[in-house]
Parts: sequence; structure tokens; C-alpha cells
Amino acid sequence: MPFRISFGNSLTVAAVAAVCALPAMVATRAAEAASAITLTPMHLSGAFVGKEEKKKKKKKHKAATDLSGISCLALKGNSRVCLAVNDQNKNAQFLTIDGHRMTVEPVPIALIGHRRDKQTLGRAPKKLDCSAGKGKFGDLDGEGVAFSAPFFYVVGSHGCSRKNNEFKRGSFILSRVQVDDDGQPVAKDAVQNTYRVSDVLKHAGHAAKSFGKDLMTQHGLNIEGVAADGDRLWFGLRAPLQKGEAFLVEASIKDLFAAGHDRSKADPIAVKIKLDGLGIRDLAILPDKRLLVLAGATEGPEVPFRVFIADPADGKTQDLGTLPAVTDTVDKVQVTGKAEAITVLDSDADRIRAVVMFDSLPNGAPQIAEIRLKP
Repeated sequence: MPFRISFGNSLTVAAVAAVCALPAMVATRAAEAASAITLTPMHLSGAFVGKEEKKKKKKKHKAATDLSGISCLALKGNSRVCLAVNDQNKNAQFLTIDGHRMTVEPVPIALIGHRRDKQTLGRAPKKLDCSAGKGKFGDLDGEGVAFSAPFFYVVGSHGCSRKNNEFKRGSFILSRVQVDDDGQPVAKDAVQNTYRVSDVLKHAGHAAKSFGKDLMTQHGLNIEGVAADGDRLWFGLRAPLQKGEAFLVEASIKDLFAAGHDRSKADPIAVKIKLDGLGIRDLAILPDKRLLVLAGATEGPEVPFRVFIADPADGKTQDLGTLPAVTDTVDKVQVTGKAEAITVLDSDADRIRAVVMFDSLPNGAPQIAEIRLKP
């Protein structure tokens, strides 16, 4: 399948093999010059599994166009193991990054099933105000991935469904996958789930008032990013905002995954951060414990996306610049990607190098982002 790279004038480049394609396309020179952030397409091997569809009485998975979260282990040798999630199924997928090459493992790991699991810790929320009421169990609606040894954490949106305003239990789960030093799942039962993030959100200061509200009409609460720091998880909210400021909500991993089905009684920390009226679309931890924040609109037109550094200790932020737009042709239509996933590869006093992935584009159109730090 051909892809298109836009540098002011479009150039059509012949496709390479589907398992080793350059799936991404870069912004115009003008937009790039105005930003402290540059993007370079990664070489992709393999594919992320998308939502199941039926064709000619056979079930088939389309390539994912809804990548929404990624996190990685530290570099080991020349490569690192990562886990990525999309928001339209019940799985996550391992991958490796070696320089500018991303290799996706072919077999996803199941995080949740098709119905409620009695082994899930805590209790599912009740009496939500989603206007369409209770729907099917649904997908995880995975929105973010974080790593704190020895677990990857994958968080659902914890909000009413965006299109239908339904309450679906599957979206109110935090999953974790235990891995060994090589980033491989320790056993078939390596996955553990909890409902207790909902309990934390219900006590998260001003943001708690929006829990269980419709997203589009009542500025309902929804998570779109997560970062881990030891026993702490920071959840980044796309909405609501308070006086134009976004929310970070802190929770204890030990509390969220305590044995049994009791609800959490924790009193969480909710930190407001200034992102120029934008919401949080993803988070990644930096070596100095600050957070790299991918930010975008809470609703309405979503492009452009911006990157900030936020210090959860005092809420102070630093604007690092605007991401260039990334586009591709999907079903014969030119589509601009929505930046939904970011993870840090390395950083120093002058710059941060990260991977950014885009919802709405095949396989997330993975890019290496070079982010210059302002003095």
C-alpha cells in the first residue's frame, strides 16, 4: 500500500513489504521550523491487531488504527521491550525498539475477557450518570501504558463511552502484566485486574464531580494517560478542566491491587497543571521524576498537539513545543493523526528523545521525536 510524505508538496513513494513499512509521514517544513520538536518515521515490522470484523462469514482483524498508549523497559543491549495498547479491543501487544526500527510481536496478550471476571480486585462502580445507561461489558478502552518493575500497567478510560454515552464495565479496569528482566510475561496468569481506580477518581477533588458524566455534553471525566514512579501511578485526565487547568491524579499501586474486593478508601492527590487550556492525552516519566505530558483538545478539533514537562510536586509546567502534523491515506481518505501515545527513550540536559504514536493512522504511524529543551 503506498504511503504519502508531506513536505509542502506531496510525494508518493512506492510501498515496501507490509511487514517492514515506513508507515508515517511528516509535517510541512514550515510547521516543523516553527516547533522545537521534529519527527522521524520509524521502520515498522509486523502489525498491531485491530478490532475484529466479519468478512464473508470469516472473522478477520484489521490493522489497528487506534493506538493509544506505549511504555518501555530500559535499554538492554541494543534494544528495549515495550508494551502498546489500542482502545478498540481487549488486548495489548509487546514490541521491541532497536534504533529507528519497531518490531511488533504477532500474538497479543489478553487483558480482559468478554464478560465480568470475579477475580478482578475491588468492585465495579455503580449508579453512574452515563445518559444511555448500562451497556455491554465492552472493551478495555485502553488509553495509557506505564512500567514500574516488574509490571506493565494498562489503564482503561474510566468514562462513559464517547460515541454512545454508555457505562461499560470493561472501560473501568486497570490491568497489570508481570514480566521478567527480559520483558517477557512470567506465566500465562501474569495478568491481574482491579476496579479500584474508580474509587480513587470519586475522591479526586474538583475532578470527582465529573466522574460518570457524559463526555461530550457534561465534560465527563476520562483518563487518557498514565505514568509510574515506584509505588505511585499518575493518571492524566483529558477532561474535565478547572479554569482551563488539567488534572493529574495520584494513586498507590499497593492500594489499587490489595487482595480482596473491598473498595479503596484512599484520599488521592489531585494536582492541577496549566497546559494552555488543553487536556492530557498521555504521560511518561522522566529520570528526574517530572512528567512528559502529551496534550490536546478536550473536545472539538484536535490538531495541533503539544508537549509539556510537568512537575507533580508543585504543578509547574514548561511548554516544549508543538508536534508537526502527521498524515496518511486511510480508506482512500487523507487523515491527520491524533497524537495519543508517548514514551521516553532517553534524555539529557539539552533534549528528550521519545516515541510518539497516532490514533486514526495504520499501526500508530510511530515516530521518533527529538524535543529540544529550552534554556
